[in-house]
Amino acid sequence: MAKSNEVLTPCSIMSRYVFLVQICVCVIFFVAVATADQEKCDKTKCPGPLRYYESLRCKPVYEKEGDCCAKRYNCDHLKERSKNKCYVNGKEYEIDEDLKAEDANPCDIECTCRRGWDDGVSPAFICAGVDCAFGPIKPGCYKRANLSRCCDEGKEICPEKPEDRATCVVDGKTYQDGEYFEVKNEPELNCICQPGYEGKNIEPFCVKSKRPFCSPEFRNPNDVYQNCAPVFYNDQLPQIDCHLSSRCQNSNDTVIHNHDDLKSGEDLDDENVCLFGNMKMHIGDELNRDTDYTSICVKCICEVPPVPTCQHLPNNECDVTKYYPAF
Repeated sequence: MAKSNEVLTPCSIMSRYVFLVQICVCVIFFVAVATADQEKCDKTKCPGPLRYYESLRCKPVYEKEGDCCAKRYNCDHLKERSKNKCYVNGKEYEIDEDLKAEDANPCDIECTCRRGWDDGVSPAFICAGVDCAFGPIKPGCYKRANLSRCCDEGKEICPEKPEDRATCVVDGKTYQDGEYFEVKNEPELNCICQPGYEGKNIEPFCVKSKRPFCSPEFRNPNDVYQNCAPVFYNDQLPQIDCHLSSRCQNSNDTVIHNHDDLKSGEDLDDENVCLFGNMKMHIGDELNRDTDYTSICVKCICEVPPVPTCQHLPNNECDVTKYYPAF
């Protein structure tokens, strides 16, 4: 606002306008640079169970704008959920309510929200059992499944010459017609190589799942409410793979503190801790191993709060026969 004794001239007005435009251009430039940096980010290089977080719709929190990897995830919305309802895709379902088609994947057949079998068990979706049986294929032939249908292996295709079979190049790897492929940084896509693929991961080549396959809230919501940790095979990538099981707290579990107690900073506040049952783990802390069958040869470390990253150790680092000789 001009002072009372200030005289506004066309030149002074123009100079102020130019100054404001420069500020806007700078802001747009920095936002564009930050967005471009995140688009180039390779999430497989970031620590933590990232796909697990994404399946629960947790929000990444970054140290500074434009960072590739999040320092933690905000999952506070999970604390507000009712333990008398089912959840999928952020939507509430009442007890005995059927899963809507818009939230169902092809093999989610006759899924209904059912009450827990015990007072301490939250309701979850119960679905009809599916057992896909596939017949033999003639030598030199193959089948191309239909991504939109459950257990549909497709018709048998028998090319006259092997080189007639179409191929798809995805992230530098070559697939043949009928083979499933994964897209880097887009784990929720289900894709099959087909003739006509030109690098665009759209239908009919790729279909996005209608609900996250990795989310425990569909069948095992108690894993979320009890602050259990997802467990991965040693050859899996927690950034893009679904966990195989969960490790929940038992009376023998303890935290191995690897952080410096004398250190001051945000790593030691309550926002930057991993939760395991009723225990807190600071970044770098681990859980002790071999407390029950779910923790044998499993290393759990707090990398990106609030969920620890648990992964099976390779056989050369942990011998399961020590605990189960029958193996």
